[in-house]
Amino acid sequence: MRPSQRVGIKEVARTAGVSIGTVSNVLNRPELVSPSTRSLVISVIDSLGYVRLAGARQLRGSASSQLLALYGVDVADPRDAALAAGVERAAEEAGLGVLMCGGGREAGRMRHDVGLLASYQVRGVVIAAFPETERAVAACIEQGVACVVAGQGMEAAGMCSVAVDDHIGGRAAAAHLLAQGHRSVVVVSVPGSDPLMRQRYQGAMECLNEFRDGALRVTELATEDASVGAGRDAGQRLLAVAPRPTAVLCFHDLPALGLMQVLHEAGVRVPHDVAVAGYEDLAFAAAAAVPLTSVRWPARTLGMRAGRLLVEHTAQGTHQHVHEVLTPELVVRRSTLSTPM
Repeated sequence: MRPSQRVGIKEVARTAGVSIGTVSNVLNRPELVSPSTRSLVISVIDSLGYVRLAGARQLRGSASSQLLALYGVDVADPRDAALAAGVERAAEEAGLGVLMCGGGREAGRMRHDVGLLASYQVRGVVIAAFPETERAVAACIEQGVACVVAGQGMEAAGMCSVAVDDHIGGRAAAAHLLAQGHRSVVVVSVPGSDPLMRQRYQGAMECLNEFRDGALRVTELATEDASVGAGRDAGQRLLAVAPRPTAVLCFHDLPALGLMQVLHEAGVRVPHDVAVAGYEDLAFAAAAAVPLTSVRWPARTLGMRAGRLLVEHTAQGTHQHVHEVLTPELVVRRSTLSTPM
């Protein structure tokens, strides 16, 4: 898919039944236009999907923009920061820059945000996976902006995607705890629509349900989110479970960290009394007081590959759209081993 022919100011003026000058005033000097006319023109702009080409003057005469965009990231999130670093590396290889847009995860803002990116004629958009990814993709298609999804498989025609097989990652973490001899396992789950968390949970529960041992006991502790605070809350509830489980599986490292804090404060030893495994292998996992076993989510590689696919996708010539799947890696550390490595 290449950017489609965008609606121009002439089409807006003709549809609204006003002059081009009036449309221009609505966009640039709205105080000169009556409220009723402003409302009419704005409604036409919305219905036609008109995009102001704010960067057109600077870009006139260029074959394409020198910018890629990264949409839906929170750079305060270590995973998103690593993904962004990967996209930036891919852009740098191609002599391009990256424009990041992180505030539009709410469905109501997507069309506006994508329109803003289109106004600067970005070459294309890498969309970080989040619960409303499909709506963000639809906004890009509507605006004629090429996109690649990073973190979630999207088999739609005319676009590429790079995903991580979190189902396999969840299975690997659960299988590791079983291999260590644990038969009483707590699963700290995060409810909601996050597709990554859902895949991790499903993979782990599938592995635990397939285990042929009548002695296996699985307890689930649901949390509101994947934060340190949520992990501390789960840790307090874990202390009340009797008999105490011997292993805990979290689907993010932050809850695992909070839970281990509570266990330490209560005098419960990790891993001797309770083994703890996390997910994503954030930077602090290896540096924790008890190094944390975690499933490494290849965020930087994901961003780099998605960025490269977007560059290929928007280059001149034909392009075969692909849907890649990366495999996460279980990194075993002290938090799940009762004997030294």
